Amino acid sequence: MTWNEHINNISIKIAKSIGVISRIAYLLPSNIRLNLYYSLMYPYLSYCNIVWASNYTSRLRGLSVLQRRAVRIVAGRSSTSHTINTFYDLWILVFDQINKLQISEFMYNPFAFSGYFSKVSDIHSYHTRSSKNLSCSTARTNTRMFSIKCVHVFGIIYLQTFTILQA
Repeated sequence: MTWNEHINNISIKIAKSIGVISRIAYLLPSNIRLNLYYSLMYPYLSYCNIVWASNYTSRLRGLSVLQRRAVRIVAGRSSTSHTINTFYDLWILVFDQINKLQISEFMYNPFAFSGYFSKVSDIHSYHTRSSKNLSCSTARTNTRMFSIKCVHVFGIIYLQTFTILQA
C-alpha cells in the first residue's frame, strides 16, 4: 500500500539511465540528450503515475532529485546549478507537474469514470464561484487521502491550464 518498493525500483532504473547518459553526454548534442531523457527516463516517471505518485513527498523526493540531475546533464549544466529555469528552457515538466497533469487528464476525460466525481453544484444549488469545481470527498485516513477521489483537489488548479491546452 505504500509503494516504497515500486518507487525504489523506479529510482534504480532512472539512476542507471542517468549513468549511461552522463558517460556519453560530451559526445552528443543537446537535442539528442533530450531525446534520450524522454526515451530512457520519462516513461518511468509517467507510467501509472496517478496510482503510485499520490504519496508522501518524502517518499518521492528521491525521484525529484534524480530528475533534476538528469535535466542538468541534458542541458550540459554543472551539478550545482539551479534547475527551475532549465526545466522551463527545455520544456520539461517537473515530477509534481507530471502527476497533476495526468490527474487532470483523468478527471476531465469524459470516458474515464463518468459519475465518479461530483461537482459542487450537485451538492447544493447556491450559485458560488466554485460551483463548477469538483467536490472534495473527506479523508479520515492517510490511505484514503492519497486515493484519486481525494487527490483530485490538487488537479483543480490545473483545470484552467488543461482546458487552454485542449483549445
